[in-house]
Amino acid sequence: MDNLKNIIPAITIIIATTFLYFFHAKLPAPAQDIFELLPYLLLATLVLLSIFFNQGQLFYLSMASFLSWLFFELALQSQPVLIELCFIGLVIMISVTGLLVEKGLFSLAAWKIHLLTVLVIGLAYGSWARQADWLIAWQAYQLLPSSWFQWTTLSQLSLLLFLICMVGLLTVYVYLQQRKTFNAVLTLLAAMLINIWQGNSLAATLTCSAALLFLLFTTFQQSWHLAYVDQLTGLPGRRALEERLQRSLGIYALAMVDVDHFKKFNDTYGHDVGDDVLRMIAAKIDEVKGGGKAYRYGGEEFTIVFNNHSADEIKQHLQEVIDVVAETPFVVNRRKNQKPKKVQVTISIGLTDSLGHANAAETIKTADDALYTAKKKGRNRLSLNT
Repeated sequence: MDNLKNIIPAITIIIATTFLYFFHAKLPAPAQDIFELLPYLLLATLVLLSIFFNQGQLFYLSMASFLSWLFFELALQSQPVLIELCFIGLVIMISVTGLLVEKGLFSLAAWKIHLLTVLVIGLAYGSWARQADWLIAWQAYQLLPSSWFQWTTLSQLSLLLFLICMVGLLTVYVYLQQRKTFNAVLTLLAAMLINIWQGNSLAATLTCSAALLFLLFTTFQQSWHLAYVDQLTGLPGRRALEERLQRSLGIYALAMVDVDHFKKFNDTYGHDVGDDVLRMIAAKIDEVKGGGKAYRYGGEEFTIVFNNHSADEIKQHLQEVIDVVAETPFVVNRRKNQKPKKVQVTISIGLTDSLGHANAAETIKTADDALYTAKKKGRNRLSLNT
């Protein structure tokens, strides 16, 4: 699912960009002129967002995409030494940015990426100004027949460097499934494509715009995720629940779920183990049958909403969740110097539905009362209150 969230937007943007490329000439002249400004407008937006959110990776990937296009626009293809250095520097910067942990843009912890940027720029400029021997040898070295590479001005070693970095980033992404690595993969691919579009300014401009647009999309997607998804459990958070209930027009059943004796559990085994308990509970209630949707309400409380169902219709599904949680062994003290210990974790559920309630707040209050009743009766049980 996470892969699809990354890949589908990228494919959509690529298709839209391809469509614009072939139908660009049919657009009105003012619309055609806008495309020439797109890289500047998108870069300005992304730089402002990276500063506002203190995101170093967003800043460097945006700059890398833009500089790949800018070098092309400045006709640096007529200076193969300079374009070679620019490409090598961008490949290194994009790859490192995609692999390093995000440390922000202004924090002291981000000194590694800032220092690397300065070193790459200094090395590139010094090598170009002095026409360094290593660069001449780099360009001249051939692994394969030169006739195979007439489609690019880049040397074979630069292409090999690109291939190694691309395979490395893809491997890391497959194993870790990190969005930042996927962003680096697309930025690196865009830098290569822009270099290939020799003599095709429109293709280079649209490629750069597509890369920047994808970075902008992922920034908004990440902001949405932070606002609506609980970081600990991966479930939608309370804000998502409130908006869901506001949109509910028909009948729905609502269950409030609470972990029994959670405070005592935290005090005994520590908050880290408590977090593990919450993750386990979240995973179990997220598998509830009957079309229920689980949310993290706050603390050790969760909410499950069943659209188009009354409370009586889904009692059985919730009882199954209670039984599954109680029967799932939970191991604590899993460190090497401690003996593992199995403990039982249970939940209590209060259930109601929207029938007879004026609004969502009243429905939640009724479910909360039912939850309180379940706890009074001994916990590890379901209480219905309509």
